[in-house]
Amino acid sequence: MSARADRLPAPLIGGTLALWTGILIVLLPLRAVKAAEEGVPVDRKTVVQAALASHPLVSIAYARSRAQTEKVGVALADYYPHLTLSLDQLFLNSAFVGGVFPDYQPIAPEMLNPTLTQDITTFGRRHYRIRAERFLLRSRKEELAEARLAVSFRANLAYDQLAMFEHLVRGARKNEEDAALHLRMAQERLARGFGVVTDVTMARLLLEKTRLARIRQENALEKARADLVYAMGREAPVPYRTDGSPRQPGPDWPLSELTAFALRHRPLILAARARDRESENRVDEVRTRNYPHLSLFAQGFLLWGVPPTISGAPPGSGGLGLFLPTFQSGLALSVPIFVGGEILHDTERARMEAKKESEKTRLVRLRIIRNVRKLFDDLETQRETLALDQVRYAHAQENQRLVERRFARGLVDGVTAVDAETEVLTSRERLIADRFRLSMIQDGLDREIGYPRDF
Repeated sequence: MSARADRLPAPLIGGTLALWTGILIVLLPLRAVKAAEEGVPVDRKTVVQAALASHPLVSIAYARSRAQTEKVGVALADYYPHLTLSLDQLFLNSAFVGGVFPDYQPIAPEMLNPTLTQDITTFGRRHYRIRAERFLLRSRKEELAEARLAVSFRANLAYDQLAMFEHLVRGARKNEEDAALHLRMAQERLARGFGVVTDVTMARLLLEKTRLARIRQENALEKARADLVYAMGREAPVPYRTDGSPRQPGPDWPLSELTAFALRHRPLILAARARDRESENRVDEVRTRNYPHLSLFAQGFLLWGVPPTISGAPPGSGGLGLFLPTFQSGLALSVPIFVGGEILHDTERARMEAKKESEKTRLVRLRIIRNVRKLFDDLETQRETLALDQVRYAHAQENQRLVERRFARGLVDGVTAVDAETEVLTSRERLIADRFRLSMIQDGLDREIGYPRDF
């Protein structure tokens, strides 16, 4: 047996070893591919719904909106009467009810004092304050819509990013398989006496290069999973994988229509406009502090604990000395005369705040117009890039097939074969990445114009 093996040709032995080496190199990545397909499948709709339900940004914006709703209720409370009841412990030692205490002896009566007040008119001050709070509430609601839009966008982006790296990992493993097959071919050519050692060395270097690229892509895949968990507002790490569901296409409108839609529907600009109206009403509210204030009041008094010698209570009253209940009511008109210039300075400050909000709104408008224009240009550029990527990948595949045939026959050297293989690997990765970059740019454009997404 050993003697027969010793008589086998050396090229045949080398070719057999090279064949089994190539098979093992190919099978090892296949196990990794099978492990990569494992995980928790998740679709785009589930990701977005989970993000909207539990992400802190949405919760914060919702709490601010609810708090502002209560502030509107506080402002509306001025329309209703206010009723108070006080119990006072008095200490008196001076003239009382037109008389003088005997020997100026102090007394300590108690007094029950119910008071009812009702504002009749503040000549616009209350009206402007309530309007300001309502416009601020509208702004808070638009900020909640903007937070939901931002969270939805980030969830879509994280989903597309995860899908992109899943495809890149598959492409990287396919590249590693192709490099392993190329190494096997180089070893077989060397075993048959058609190749040189340099071809095998370069094929091994290509295999190591693709293996390193695969490791990096797998690391990027794990980071993308962490980004997806964060975008969903969750803490526990889950090995999610996408289900391959396509993204709903966005509007294919010209730039003018996209810009007009954004300025009409983007919650960010709507919130800024509501803050403009709120600040304008704050100016009117401060200005009306110079106006009179007319209110109705009614007040009652019930006093007890006054000695009978002062109250004139009949004998046998037990020394309580109760006074009969009394009350007073009427209208109160208060007019501010001079408050040290406070209203003047507050009015000017409110005007400057209103001007600041107006300029902030204008800045938001300019940013939206700029961002829509840039994303529109990026979208058109990416579409052209993707078309060129597809052509380049097809040409690289055709060139690889031609070079591999000539390489197998010994008509080209290993450098040419490796270059052809590298071009296929590079063009495949670029095509995969650019497909998802196009989807991400469309996500950004939909977010920028405030386009509602249906799933």
